[in-house]
Amino acid sequence: MQWFDKNIKKPIDLFSHPIWFIIADPEVICPCVDHVSKQANPNCSLCFGTGKKVQLIRVNAAHQNNRISLRGTGIGFSEIDVVNVYYTHAETAIKNGDIIVDGEDIDVVKDVYYEHSGEQRVVYWRIETVPYKKDRERLKKLVAGVLREAGYNG
Repeated sequence: MQWFDKNIKKPIDLFSHPIWFIIADPEVICPCVDHVSKQANPNCSLCFGTGKKVQLIRVNAAHQNNRISLRGTGIGFSEIDVVNVYYTHAETAIKNGDIIVDGEDIDVVKDVYYEHSGEQRVVYWRIETVPYKKDRERLKKLVAGVLREAGYNG
């Protein structure tokens, strides 16, 4: 199985690039959450508007768009991205509802699959996402600001 494990990781290594996981801790409420309305401040740089304590983790992952094609009278032909899928073999705690920032793409995690080898150990993670529907520009600015404050300039 070692042969299989190494060869399944090769395409992930070949096509991977750095992305950011925003992983929320459901147990820790951010101080920006209003006690009456229970709403988080959307401009909070501690939780990025999630209302929960978050970790910002840089991971190398490969990205694949899953598209559907539409054809019909009056609309012609077009393709739209339905789901983005990320593959990584970096050990990760990402879960449903967490956010992935990949350059200009911002997605919300819908499903995480732990793909096993014959030895029943996790070889890689397959993460299916849907597009982030909130204010993308605000989130990009918040993340960029936090990274700049931390001294990251890449």
